[in-house]
Amino acid sequence: MIGKKWLFLLPLGGILTALTLVFPQIGLLEWVTMTPALVWLFAAARREEKMKLRAFLGAGWLYFLPFYLVIYHWFFYLYPMEFAGVSPAMAAGLVAICWLGLSVLQSIFSALIFPLFGALMRTKTMIRWPFLTPFLFAAQYTVSEWSQTFTWMGVPWARLPLGQIECGFLPNGAALFGSYLLTFLLVCANGFLAWFLLHREKWRFCAIGAASVLLFGVAAGGIGYAVTAPEKGRAIVVAAVQGNIGSSQKWDGESNLKTLEIYEKYTAEAALQGAELVLFPETFLPYTLKEGNWVAEFVQELAVKYDITIMCGAFHAEGDARYNGVFTVFPDGTISQTVYAKRRLVPFGEFVPWRAVIEVVFPPLAQINMLSRDLTPGEGPALVQTPFGQVGGLICFDSIYESLTLDSVRAGADLLVLPTNDSWFLDSAAVYMHSAQARYRAIESGRWIVRSADTGISSIIDPHGNSHVQLDPLVPGVSVYTAYVSNARTPYSYIGNLIVYLMIAALLALPAYELVYQLKNKKQAKIAESEEPQ
Repeated sequence: MIGKKWLFLLPLGGILTALTLVFPQIGLLEWVTMTPALVWLFAAARREEKMKLRAFLGAGWLYFLPFYLVIYHWFFYLYPMEFAGVSPAMAAGLVAICWLGLSVLQSIFSALIFPLFGALMRTKTMIRWPFLTPFLFAAQYTVSEWSQTFTWMGVPWARLPLGQIECGFLPNGAALFGSYLLTFLLVCANGFLAWFLLHREKWRFCAIGAASVLLFGVAAGGIGYAVTAPEKGRAIVVAAVQGNIGSSQKWDGESNLKTLEIYEKYTAEAALQGAELVLFPETFLPYTLKEGNWVAEFVQELAVKYDITIMCGAFHAEGDARYNGVFTVFPDGTISQTVYAKRRLVPFGEFVPWRAVIEVVFPPLAQINMLSRDLTPGEGPALVQTPFGQVGGLICFDSIYESLTLDSVRAGADLLVLPTNDSWFLDSAAVYMHSAQARYRAIESGRWIVRSADTGISSIIDPHGNSHVQLDPLVPGVSVYTAYVSNARTPYSYIGNLIVYLMIAALLALPAYELVYQLKNKKQAKIAESEEPQ
């Protein structure tokens, strides 16, 4: 019997799984890293003396809090937060608050999986067919991961598929059913292994289950890889400029001249290599770009001089609203009237949620936002019509939300551009994790993605998720590569997150069946009681 003395299995499983996301080079281990925690959880759910649901909640905290503390360790790389202009002591406090705060916030919601699992394991269906246990937990975990794409408090940064991004063609199953397929399969595989360790006599069933899950994942990856054609469509030479000018520098007005020199230098290099489209990073100059001002004139002069289309990140103003936007300047110097505005803003970076409360409870947290006022989120994909097709935009944080990419592709985007500012992360794991998110968006959408980052990682990503001519963090340069503009669609771009909706339906069916079963028994009991002789 696995009791309290085995509670260490919960944080062990959380830490090991988090490490595979931080270091995807060991991603194959993710197929077994959750097993220690699931051994404890499955055993607890089958104990004769029923555990109280609050005990399951505590177990959820023991798994998820260590998991997120490892995932968000990169917050320490933000110290000493020179870009925010705070004292070293204040910076240390803010880093600790961010690290612990986000980890706790994520754990509050994620930990609910455990008591919900415990409750569903007591239903008639699960008591009758306990072999469904791995599927039940996998479905719950997948739905929970998907639900984190809603509201500012849900940050889907720690998706399990990130650990698989370096595992050959396996990630390409996302072209068929989205990355949530991999989440489900990973948890299932761990679940079958845990079930085997608890029920050795069921080894044949566990072996067949685990093998089926693995084979399905391999088959989905192979088919997804085969049905996606990266070189389909019109070829276009694209370039992503990485100026290596971090946030602490770009907000210094004295660095403007250096910034202009760097971006002209790399635009010239891109043009010499035949680039038709050049992308600058998110807010490469932290000013508003509008017709007639010096920022616009600089980009226009470059576009005309090098006969090239330039897309760049800058602030965009409409009335009282201010947006984080992507502007397009054509070779003749004209500026497109269509400006893409960032749809998912970074909490405490581009807006302060619950500002009135935060400013009273913890004012320094509100001061992390370097902007004088909150930005306004954009609405819709705002595709730009160019001579080589329709181009859709994503900015930084947008790329971790698959629904935004789907919206762009469904609206007709033939190519995606992704300017970002990851300079806060320096050369931490966060830089690589953020880049991996973009690689999944390319697989899911079947689109080439041009990713330009202030200090890295910049690259040209193909629909198989391969990152070409990748510039490492903290080095200046320009990535130039031949991409393809195409309107081909992946199966996932049509069905979206259908697999998640089916899991939700299955999970809801368990308590629904339980309710119907109980009502039926009560009705039969009443009938039997009424038929008894008086």
